Amino acid sequence: MNIVIAIIILGVLIFIHELGHFLVAKLNGVYVEKFSLGFGPRLLGRKIGETDYCLSAFPLGGYVKMYGEQPEEETDPSREGRAFSDKKPWQRASIILAGPFANVLLAVVVFWGLFMSGYPDYPAVIGDVKAGSPAAEAGLAPGDRIVSSDGAPVRSWSDFQGIVADNPGKTLNLTLADGRIVPVAVAYGQAEDVFGDRQTVGEIGALLYVPAVIGAVHEGTPAGKAGLMPGDKIVSINSQRLPSWNASAEYIRKRPGEPLKFEIDRAGETLTLEITPEMSEITGENGEKINVGLIGINPKAGDVMVRYGFFESMVKGFEKSYEFTALVFKGFVKLVQRAVPADSLGGPIMIVQMAADSAQSGLVALLTFMAVISLNLAVFNLLPIPALDGGHLLIIIIESVTRRRLSERVLGNFQMVGFALLMCLMVFAFYNDLSRIFIK
Repeated sequence: MNIVIAIIILGVLIFIHELGHFLVAKLNGVYVEKFSLGFGPRLLGRKIGETDYCLSAFPLGGYVKMYGEQPEEETDPSREGRAFSDKKPWQRASIILAGPFANVLLAVVVFWGLFMSGYPDYPAVIGDVKAGSPAAEAGLAPGDRIVSSDGAPVRSWSDFQGIVADNPGKTLNLTLADGRIVPVAVAYGQAEDVFGDRQTVGEIGALLYVPAVIGAVHEGTPAGKAGLMPGDKIVSINSQRLPSWNASAEYIRKRPGEPLKFEIDRAGETLTLEITPEMSEITGENGEKINVGLIGINPKAGDVMVRYGFFESMVKGFEKSYEFTALVFKGFVKLVQRAVPADSLGGPIMIVQMAADSAQSGLVALLTFMAVISLNLAVFNLLPIPALDGGHLLIIIIESVTRRRLSERVLGNFQMVGFALLMCLMVFAFYNDLSRIFIK
């Protein structure tokens, strides 16, 4: 089932990408010979009009074959003026860019739809307050629910987090569910992005209340091997009752390599499981590397459905797509700079695993994963590597600047180098995938 989900997701993303190339090529009058999902031998298909629409043997990609795309092709008088190479540089560039643009557009539409239909979040209820923090000094306490900030409604904890993060050094007047209005001075703090880079944000020292209910269990982890399942509630660990997800997670983090006895409530039935947290290195609040225990679980999504209007959802769809695209670009830059280890690069097997985890967490998580992978595909294809869209675009730019076409010999060598690089990259990604499975 996991493989089926991943194939469907990749198939949709590849189809959208190639459809972008196809539609803009047709719009510019280019003769399109073939529209293929997959590479290699043709398995099945049908010719409609001038184009052969087919499914090929190897599903790791796809292509649109345009007449005149390869300089060594024989000319056909009946297709005069319809070759890709006959078109102006801006027309050829628009055809090349249409594929990545289609993937970006898909992500925007997916996020747009998610914001309109609603996504689950946690209510803005405080679970813990750090001693000496702005929240403690203001009198906020566990159980307080925030309903507005400076008169603006707070729909969820994510809303509240964003408001606090965007207002360091300012005072927020928080309205609580019991009617109290509490002024809180937001302190300057530091937060890390997914790459460990730190930035200044606002913080008040209040933590979210999350019930200790499991939302997802990752395959191959201590939790998965022990038999934990989504929906299980952690009642106690080593006979110590823990009131929230944060308390349970903190208890586990402090005990890497130590066997722990979990008491689990599964649909009213009490189970006892022994799980040993794996040691994992993370970056602490002060930038230091620390070892913690992890068992491979995520909390259940919140029970508040957050929805936005049509136009507000559209804006948020663009904002979310821009946010993830910027992270993808940053990731590629850090790979080149070797700030991110090369073994973090993943291939199809990793996508299957991530798709399975996302599907287990629900439709919203799966659609979000698809949108993020679509943005990854767009950015990856824009890399200036021959055989990718970015490589074709680079050729067009070079020819536009020099005002002459590159020779067949130069183009052939360029494409051979690009193909070799692409194959090496794919083999390396497969190696990383297999290493994650077999080398622990």
